[in-house]
Amino acid sequence: MICTHFYDLLVQSNLSGGENSIEQLVDFAKKLGYSGIVICDNYQNLEKLNELKNNISQVKDFEVYCGVNIVAKNVNEMREIVNKVREKVHVVIVSGGDYSINRAACDDSRVDILMHPELERIDSGLDEPSLGAATQNNVAIGVSFREILFNFRKPRAYILNHIARNLMLCDHFKTPIIICSCAQSMWGMRSPREFVSLLNILGLDIGKAFSSITTVPQAIVEGNKKTLEGTKIMEGVEEVE
Repeated sequence: MICTHFYDLLVQSNLSGGENSIEQLVDFAKKLGYSGIVICDNYQNLEKLNELKNNISQVKDFEVYCGVNIVAKNVNEMREIVNKVREKVHVVIVSGGDYSINRAACDDSRVDILMHPELERIDSGLDEPSLGAATQNNVAIGVSFREILFNFRKPRAYILNHIARNLMLCDHFKTPIIICSCAQSMWGMRSPREFVSLLNILGLDIGKAFSSITTVPQAIVEGNKKTLEGTKIMEGVEEVE
């Protein structure tokens, strides 16, 4: 039976309110059929992150988690930010594109998702070494719906071709796949089944397309939630009270 608990792990907020306030995003996510979302703003500083966490904590009737989207200039900056935020948030996402950052994210088990590794490239941004590392470190490769919808710098067919190639490579190397809206307002969000259909059209098996928005994101959130709550997890072993 296919899991129908859907999660969007990258939605960006606007703490000043408006159409992408946390309240608006939650209401719209409910209407679209999601079980939970992650508010995952671009990292600025710890003060902004704590403000976001405080606002998220006010939501009581829906699964809303706090994440960080790392847009780094280089590998050192990426690692510095990961060091600062890993023990503070449920989801750590690295915004990809530059190959050195793609590879470093795949090599780092503290990273949950490498998002759009093909961004602004003439290739797909992934190869055998990076995908082998991602599989070993359980780093998911993310498909950004926003980049498909709003990236006007390259023909859409060009972007879709690179994404399709990465889906094929991830399938071959058994690397986790995830799709996120990466919405910067509620109008950028879409229903889970639209995302499933998109991945299926791009060549991913329907069951794996469902997993990319159900079991894969759910495992990321629940695993990190236990870690943040102090549960000790080792490979194959979990300590419970």
